[in-house]
Amino acid sequence: MELLYYVFTTLPYLFAAGLGLALPMLVVALYNHFSVGLALICLTSFLDSANLSQPYARVGLVLYPADLQMVLVGAAGGLRWLFSKDLPRRHGAWVALALVFFTGLALGLAKNGTAAGVQARPDYYAIAAATYAMSFPIGRREIRRMVIGLTLVALALLLLSCYRWVVYFTPIRDLLPAGGAYNPDGATRVVGSNFALLLAEAAVVGVFFGATRLGAMGARLLSAALLAGVIALQHRSVWLAGIAGVLMSLVVARAQRVPLWQQLALGLAMLATASAPLLLSQTLSDQVQHSAARALAGQDTVNARFNNWQATIEQWAAEGPRALALGRLPGSDSVRYVESERGAAERVAYGAHNQYVTVLTSAGLIGFAAFTLVFGYVLRGLWRLCQARDDDSPPSALLLVLVVMQLVYYVAYAVDFMQYLVLGMALAWVAAHARAAAAARQPVLPGASPARA
Repeated sequence: MELLYYVFTTLPYLFAAGLGLALPMLVVALYNHFSVGLALICLTSFLDSANLSQPYARVGLVLYPADLQMVLVGAAGGLRWLFSKDLPRRHGAWVALALVFFTGLALGLAKNGTAAGVQARPDYYAIAAATYAMSFPIGRREIRRMVIGLTLVALALLLLSCYRWVVYFTPIRDLLPAGGAYNPDGATRVVGSNFALLLAEAAVVGVFFGATRLGAMGARLLSAALLAGVIALQHRSVWLAGIAGVLMSLVVARAQRVPLWQQLALGLAMLATASAPLLLSQTLSDQVQHSAARALAGQDTVNARFNNWQATIEQWAAEGPRALALGRLPGSDSVRYVESERGAAERVAYGAHNQYVTVLTSAGLIGFAAFTLVFGYVLRGLWRLCQARDDDSPPSALLLVLVVMQLVYYVAYAVDFMQYLVLGMALAWVAAHARAAAAARQPVLPGASPARA
């Protein structure tokens, strides 16, 4: 008994000491190896979905599934920006966007307390993921690993969705969440739109890039199941993002040296296969048709979101010059009145449901200009690399498709750290090629060694 007493007495201290050693060791691994950060971010995304994006602990602070991991990723990314010698580029617009965010966060914490931190969480996750990815020289190997990670996360989310559908429709009431449904907006929406987007991205990459040496063959084998999952989840904004990804894949088909007709035929075949469940289930078919019809008619959330965007911008514009330049402080009162579908004024306090409106109102004109410059730099650079039609054109086309999909998705939803991970990789990929091209153009003086990219 005395021995057990000492064992249980020392266990908390041993755990604390082990944790104190493990966290710095993890930061060192994140600093040195991009694959470690990629794996951690992908795992965090799945854990966030599995926990319904809800807090898992309250220890003075409310802790969410992504908090600890993204703090470590952000720390490693920040250290690399300060000290790493292989950083592709410190993009000025990205620095400006990050500075606006952290300045607003500091002022918001001082004025509004912890409410500012809660509201700023998703933006911090995204900035940390993108900054981390931008700090590494991204090559074809890193893009291949990202595609593999995306495929594994998408598969795990598909299996999670199937499990939740079984639990809900059986129903197995003991396994249902406290509210009796996984999503109050729809019985089949058992994972959030940001997770459904990952399924759509993996499906598009699998269909149109499965023949490349970018690790997408696994996604191609799963593409029909992934696409069926996207349809069944009924996130209509994700449908639009998927359509944009398909169209962009067809536009850049030549960059992959694949005939357009072959890409189109493959896409139609996968769509037909994925639509099979609609023929087998009349209930699911009716739900999907009803959802699509109401979206085209501008009903449900579509019309309300337009009014919400207008009300959010008007609220921001009324706060004066500082808000116009740097945005509203995190944690500020976001209650506003939005005209509902019935024409009545409805009191709301949720987000703008539009990343462009969110950036404009939370980062101001300066932050929005920086946001636009970052995406403009990435899109222009990727498009130019696609036009070169060399060995780097297929990965450039893949990144371009993923960036276009997230830009379409941002019309109806806010940022997600998995999407900004792709953005950071795309910026580092473009920056590395730009630096290599500049080094190749630099004249070599007599007796000097050639410049290295």
